[in-house]
Order: sequence, then C-alpha cells, then structure tokens
Amino acid sequence: MCTIVIAGGPNKELSALRSEFQHANRIICADSGADALYAYQIVPDMVWGDMDSIAPETATWLQAQHVPTRLFPVDKDMTDTELCLTSIPKDEPILLITSLTGRPDHVMTNLLLAMRYEEEGYSLRVTDGITWVFPVVGNQKWRVPENLLDSHLTYSLIPLGQGVTGVSTVGMKYPLQDQDLVCGSSWTVSNELDPEKEEHGFDMLAGTMLIMITPKV
Repeated sequence: MCTIVIAGGPNKELSALRSEFQHANRIICADSGADALYAYQIVPDMVWGDMDSIAPETATWLQAQHVPTRLFPVDKDMTDTELCLTSIPKDEPILLITSLTGRPDHVMTNLLLAMRYEEEGYSLRVTDGITWVFPVVGNQKWRVPENLLDSHLTYSLIPLGQGVTGVSTVGMKYPLQDQDLVCGSSWTVSNELDPEKEEHGFDMLAGTMLIMITPKV
C-alpha cells in the first residue's frame, strides 16, 4: 500500500502499473499528471497545482467526478510535483510516477527530489511504467524486487553527491567488492543478472545513489 503521486510530462506507461493503482492508499495528481489518468479513466483522489497545463477535457472530467482540487498560483517557489510530495506524511510509502524522457530539467529535478526525500526518511520509488528508479541512502542491503528480475533489464548504479562507499554486488554479472563510487562515473552503468545465482542486488556502507532498472536497448 502506498500513496501514488503522478507528475506531468509525456511517455508514462500506466498500463504496466494497474496493480499499483489497485493497491494504492490514494492517488494525487500534480496538475497535468491527471491527463495520464484520464486516458485510462482512473479517478484520482485529488489534484494539486496551478492548473496551467491540464487539458480542458481532463478538467471537465475531474469536475464531473467531483475530484477535489487545490489551486496554487502559477508564480511559486516549487513545482506542482513537490507541492504534492509535501502533503504526504513521512510514514507513507510513495510511488512517484513521472516522465523520465520529457524535459531534462523536470526529469533531473524529480529524481533529485526523490533522493532528497529518501535522505529525509521517506520511502520512495520512481517510475514511468517502464524504467524504475530507487533512491538508496546509507548502510543498505538492497535487493531487486521480484517483479524486476528479468534478463531483458539492465541495472545501473548512479552515485550522487559525495558518492558512495563499500559497494558490493550480489548475484550480478559484473561483480564489485567493497568499492567506492564517485558521482559522474559511468563504471556502474548497465549491469545484468547472473542467472546462476538465486539472490540479486547491491550492498553499500554509506552515501547516496540511484538504482536504475530499465529495458536493454
């Protein structure tokens, strides 16, 4: 069970996330994030934002469904997505559904937002329905979720900030053992599962990084 936040932007594959919607505590849309739901007739619990980019037909549909909205001025100090995140208690897991192929500034901001919230004690996952991103902080033993164990996927570690220390792979094709990783290196991009192993994931001692799982191309 989690709270789903849907950001704006293109290329979100919601058909792959039906189970997530069925088991969500609530669904919050950031402005034009509601457009993606309209295509699937999934009714959100609320919509936050300045409503400057939402499609007219979506706005009419939301009104007909009596979906509560919270309007903010266009000129403000944070994005509609961050406004939505600020409304969620720290003990509620969050699934942020956002474009990972749209405007680069929005993509980077939302990934860094996810990292910051994880550092602050939230539990947060990010996806567009195709790629999954998991922010990881501190001493962790992270394992690949069962639904993302697939030979057609690639598994990348993206260190952020001051990097990470003591990274070891578990059941991966390209091994690491107690390695320190720096931000800006491509060393840990595109790892794969070792099919002969039963457990798969990554251990780390300290730092911050994004674990990104996406189809091979």
